[in-house]
Amino acid sequence: MSTETLECGKRTYVFESHITKNGHKYIMLTEKSFGRMSKVMVFHDHLNDFRSALERISRAEPLLAETSVN
Repeated sequence: MSTETLECGKRTYVFESHITKNGHKYIMLTEKSFGRMSKVMVFHDHLNDFRSALERISRAEPLLAETSVN
């Protein structure tokens, strides 16, 4: 298992690689913020599609941090 942690202000994102008892590989993505945790599991056979969707959506719209709200 390997782990990467990304701290962004009051949020922490943890990326972990795992292997099930049956030998299936997956990534666990955990968001920790304000005392709460949310988890998403992405299995190895879906990882390329997940990555592609993330790249497409990040290019499709301006990031909220880059837009100003008056």
